[in-house]
Amino acid sequence: MGNTRLKELLKVNLRYANPQQTSKSRKKGKNGAALTRSLTMQYLSSGLLFLLVYGVAMLGLDFSQLPGYFTYYIALFGIIAFSQGISVIYNVFFESQDLPSFLPLPFRQNELFLAKIAVVSLTIMPFILPVFILFVLTGVQSNVFVLWSVLFAVVLFLLFLGLIFSICSFIVFGLTKTKLFKQHKQMMTSLLLIVSTVVAVLGILIMSWQSPQVGTTFTDRSTISFLLPFFYAASQPLRTEGLLSLLGLVVLLAGLIILFAKLLLPKLYEQLIDSSSNNRTAKRRHKVNQSLRQLLLHYNVQLIRNPSLLMQVFSNSILMPLIFTITFAFSGQIDLRMIGPQFAGVTFLGGVALASIMVNQTSFAANMISLDKENFSFIQSLPLSMKGYLQEKFHFAYLLQLALTSSVVVIMGLVLRMPLLHLISALCGGAVGTYLISLRYFSRDYRLLLLDWTEISQLFARGAGNLGLVTTMVGSVFLSVIVLVIYGFAVALLSPLGINMAVGAVFITGSFLWYRHYQKSFWKKLV
Repeated sequence: MGNTRLKELLKVNLRYANPQQTSKSRKKGKNGAALTRSLTMQYLSSGLLFLLVYGVAMLGLDFSQLPGYFTYYIALFGIIAFSQGISVIYNVFFESQDLPSFLPLPFRQNELFLAKIAVVSLTIMPFILPVFILFVLTGVQSNVFVLWSVLFAVVLFLLFLGLIFSICSFIVFGLTKTKLFKQHKQMMTSLLLIVSTVVAVLGILIMSWQSPQVGTTFTDRSTISFLLPFFYAASQPLRTEGLLSLLGLVVLLAGLIILFAKLLLPKLYEQLIDSSSNNRTAKRRHKVNQSLRQLLLHYNVQLIRNPSLLMQVFSNSILMPLIFTITFAFSGQIDLRMIGPQFAGVTFLGGVALASIMVNQTSFAANMISLDKENFSFIQSLPLSMKGYLQEKFHFAYLLQLALTSSVVVIMGLVLRMPLLHLISALCGGAVGTYLISLRYFSRDYRLLLLDWTEISQLFARGAGNLGLVTTMVGSVFLSVIVLVIYGFAVALLSPLGINMAVGAVFITGSFLWYRHYQKSFWKKLV
């Protein structure tokens, strides 16, 4: 009976985690077990795609001889899991606010929590599946029997996931338990977002900045000492050093679980119930002599202060593109200090490429209209120009996206030691690319307008869903790398002036046609 209740809770949470995808599957005639399988396949597909992208990159390395690269990849995916875990745990446990609905029903507390933990794990899993391949490869390359390598890889993967989940839980549940968080929930939630994002980005940049160590037979990175137990357990699972490392990881995870059970678990249920019932909204002070533009600016600022929205935008629109770009396009070992001025067009196109990665279905531009919710219908009834109203929204969203894109360009410029001319060129490319791609996603938001959403993930799942987001991002990265490499080689080997003029003419023509298309198909249809 208990297993049956837990299965039903898992199904409910799975549907609740992505209501938009649930609705789309039901329109296709899927329900019951077929609906559950369809939703599960969405996450499995995302995981397999992520596994393919990073798995191919790792196949060319002998990790048994490269402990530095081993710990680098562990740290990289740990940072991804940390960033995702913070936001997902907060959203599933606190933003869902569904626990009061289960009180009259015959569910045990442990069943409710297990179902939520399982959904959190399923959400994080696609982003860290390459770690499992890393463990298997390291074992096989260390001449460990394949079956033993797979077995120990499973154990290490579960330990890795458990440690990340435990650390994220301590941070989220510990912070939300404080009096300061209860009094300033929105501010503290935003702070939680900023800190987790900054830590993740800084961690990636610091690792990418490190120079590899050159040895007599191979080139390796500097090792990250506290992650070496994973290396010893994967490469020497049946030796003393490997077994002691594995035992140490088990003891560490057990210690974290015991601490969590003693310090946070006893009052956790009451804490979640209290959070669900405490939804006070602060009153805004009235300001006199404000113009319509000032009122709309203040209104739009209020719309984006949703902590859940900010977490998702920062993790999907900034963190993931930065990780993809640094890992594949800019490995941190490229030094652009000596690049000549003839490559200014390449860096300009690089800024456009970065904008194409960052402006996606989770960005501000792609959701700005739907954030109005029921207010949009009210605004339509007012004697206001809808075109003027949406133009104010678009300019606001564009400036936000431009600030984010420019920040990432500057960070990458510093990492790659980019000359000032090329940094300015990349910033200009980012500005143009952000504007053009924001046009597409802003009009898409209007076309797929959703005003009755309850969870911000419903907005992100419109269209192709999470699989489409990952596919678009990966495709943009690889296509951008191919185009930039071909363009760079053409400038270096052929006539720089002729190539730059030809590429410039194609880009200007394409940009003009793109701009005119959205003017005709979107803006001119508004009144």
